[in-house]
Amino acid sequence: MNRIFYSFILILFFQASNLTAQCPGCIIDLPEDLAEDTLYVGELANGIANDSYDQDLSFRMPKTTTPVSEIDPTIPAGLDINQISVVNISNVPPGLTWESDQDSYNPQENPDGCLKFCGTPLVPGLYVMEVTVEATVVIINQQTSFPLEILIEPAVSNNDGFSINNNVGCGEVTVGFENNVPSNGDEGFTYLWDFGNGITSLDENPSNQTYNSPGTYLVNYQAVIDTSGYILTKVRVNDVGCDDIPTGPAWSNNPDMRLQILDQNGVEIYDTDPIDNTDPPVEFFPNLLLTEQIYTMKIIDNDSGINGGDDICIQTSFTIFSDGTMTGSDWELELEIFHPVDTISSLDSVIVYAIPEPPIIITQGATETCAGEAVVLTSSYDFNNQWLLNGMPIEDATEPTFEAEEFGDYQVVHTSDEGCSSTSEITSVLFLENPGTPTFLNENNYLSLLETIVFPSDFEFQWYQDGIPLAGETTSSFCTMESGNYTLEVTDPINGCTSSFSLEVTYDGSLDCFTSTADLINQYQLNIFPNPVNDQLTVQLETIETVDLQIRVIDLLGRQHGGIIEATTLGRDQIILDQVNDLLPGLYWLELQIEDQTIVQQFVKL
Repeated sequence: MNRIFYSFILILFFQASNLTAQCPGCIIDLPEDLAEDTLYVGELANGIANDSYDQDLSFRMPKTTTPVSEIDPTIPAGLDINQISVVNISNVPPGLTWESDQDSYNPQENPDGCLKFCGTPLVPGLYVMEVTVEATVVIINQQTSFPLEILIEPAVSNNDGFSINNNVGCGEVTVGFENNVPSNGDEGFTYLWDFGNGITSLDENPSNQTYNSPGTYLVNYQAVIDTSGYILTKVRVNDVGCDDIPTGPAWSNNPDMRLQILDQNGVEIYDTDPIDNTDPPVEFFPNLLLTEQIYTMKIIDNDSGINGGDDICIQTSFTIFSDGTMTGSDWELELEIFHPVDTISSLDSVIVYAIPEPPIIITQGATETCAGEAVVLTSSYDFNNQWLLNGMPIEDATEPTFEAEEFGDYQVVHTSDEGCSSTSEITSVLFLENPGTPTFLNENNYLSLLETIVFPSDFEFQWYQDGIPLAGETTSSFCTMESGNYTLEVTDPINGCTSSFSLEVTYDGSLDCFTSTADLINQYQLNIFPNPVNDQLTVQLETIETVDLQIRVIDLLGRQHGGIIEATTLGRDQIILDQVNDLLPGLYWLELQIEDQTIVQQFVKL
């Protein structure tokens, strides 16, 4: 099968088995006009560090390879896809979990499915998840791995004054700041930033800041908005030194006050109607917008020209900063000048978590050993471990101790509770080649290697009976004197690696180890054919008198296949063995027990 085909299938089901079932069930939501036999995958949004993430991804898998063939013409069309299952997925961003609606999918019955991703991703970055899937097309199963990328964007923290981009990280964090109170080019805006790292700024939009030591940094922000100017809201006359000419029935001599204001060029900008017969305090409410200049204020007793004109009771200069009480020799004023200023203060934080010290791999014994054995590797951390082989995560290998059974470069990744990771140095494991299996057979109580097996002359042999080494039995053959389980162990003297073969042997006291099978074959003119055989094996032997015989079929592990065939023969009789048709392909022994003699012949089943 083409790897590209499995890559297409993998894109659909990159997490279709449940590693940590902590997400609620997902909901399938597919387009209404979707074809029945098609390849469709919905969209999955990027995540943001430290933000809650919850999203369903819906898909429809193809029932046949036809939709895939349209994308990749090297894929043969029209083949049924029977099942797709996920074997493993690794390198999921810390803090995220997922759940699927099924563990495996049969597109012939129901091609639709969904996944839910949820949790709070802890650390931003581009994560390349390694996914291993197994697909069944017709009757062919194949596993393949495929990298799948998921982007966790930096965290963003918002407040009234500013936003922080990437405010949480590991080891070293470069943080961006966005001013939420922009001036848009208008005057009257001032800013003050204190980044908590010893650096301050008056810029409206400051540059990025780098925090390279673990800790929590408080960021203080202040924006002062001074765009409304100064407004003279009230003038209160508390006392004046002028009197009016007595008029009226009461002969009152209180002045008829009016307020007049001139700009720095002497131009009148404000004037009120007179208030007759005032009795201080008297208040005026001009609500006059002021600028940065020197104004003249007059309090006038309006006499309508009598005795030479109006009397000026008070004349004084003032500016935008004259808010409060003003006095003269015989008068007193109170000015209220309103200066509206909006101040926005905000506080936020940047958190830098420490990267843990890299774990140390402790090995138990040598890292170079014989095939079939295991090298025990132990992490210096007793929690949050992930073992790697040749840079790729190993499925379910998260315990502090791992038994390495494959050669390659091993590492362990430790992740802190905050989601920060560090990786150990490489520990290389090498498995030495074992000798070939020393398969032997029993012929007249004589145990010897198959004729096709040859070991170098310097290889060492040792025989065992029922697990106990037999003293002095260090050749490739052995003559048994009693029944038992016999084992032959062979050792490569260069690397010290061994292999062995065991066989259950029944001792026949009527035979000795020196009776030749070849002699017996000649004596009975034994012939088995065809050899190799496909369905029926014929056994033919010639006798001058009637003899009884038993026939057994034995595999290389000493296991008998089928029952014992008993027969009586005379002359050149042929015995047909139909049961060989049920044997798996391989090498077998045919054991003939003729009276008190045993003949063993090899045959090959196709």
